[in-house]
Amino acid sequence: MLVAAQRPLGSLHPIVDFLAAALPALGWAVAVAAFTYVISRAASGRFQKALQAGGFQINVAILLARGLWATLWIVGFLLILNILGIGLTPLAAFVGVLGLAASLSLQSVLQNLVAGVYLLAERPFRIGDFIAVIGPGGANHEGRVEDIQMRTTHLRSRDDELILVPNSAIFSGVVTNRTAVGGFVQHVHVTFPRDKDPEEVRVTILHLLGSLPTVLPAPAPRLRVDRVADDKWTGALSIWASSHEAASDAVWAIAREFPEAAVDDGEAPA
Repeated sequence: MLVAAQRPLGSLHPIVDFLAAALPALGWAVAVAAFTYVISRAASGRFQKALQAGGFQINVAILLARGLWATLWIVGFLLILNILGIGLTPLAAFVGVLGLAASLSLQSVLQNLVAGVYLLAERPFRIGDFIAVIGPGGANHEGRVEDIQMRTTHLRSRDDELILVPNSAIFSGVVTNRTAVGGFVQHVHVTFPRDKDPEEVRVTILHLLGSLPTVLPAPAPRLRVDRVADDKWTGALSIWASSHEAASDAVWAIAREFPEAAVDDGEAPA
């Protein structure tokens, strides 16, 4: 009876020995998991607040903070595997193959994401600015910036159309910020009889435009004589506008003051 009772106890010795040997490693693994949990939450929270304080949009700040959280957990998971004695070579090979496949299949998406981070960090333009973008393929887009997201930048055109421009096209293209100094240039063409003094016209036009709220006082409007014929001369008037109605307002004000002049906003057909 005593021998029979000792056999089950003897059969438990390998299990007890295994648990005794593995217990320290399990304890360290649990400690690393708990430490990773605390650090990942604290670091991601602080990182998100810092990004928002730096001017990043809340959705972008949340996305980057979650990326930091995931990165810390990946590091913690690898440490736990190392503590438990699990080989990392097969896992590293699998992760490498998976990462290569993902980078190839999501190449354009990743390019737009990186370009979006750059635009949010460098801020070559802000929401509300009016910009013109000439992309690498020659595509030309122009509009007021409504939103800067991780993949696309939203522009509102003069015709109230919403244009979604990939961030990679902005990053690798040519961008003109028309409102970098508070306004953008518009042009008005004027034609006067030959006997009308251009200097007199310049002084009168500057006085007229000074009363228009859509025309900025600085930089001052400029009138340049472009062509002189036998019976008329033609000039180009450059104004700094706060809105797209400035050219129309200037055309109407000049036409009322000079009934003999031909005036157009520079976009009308000749």
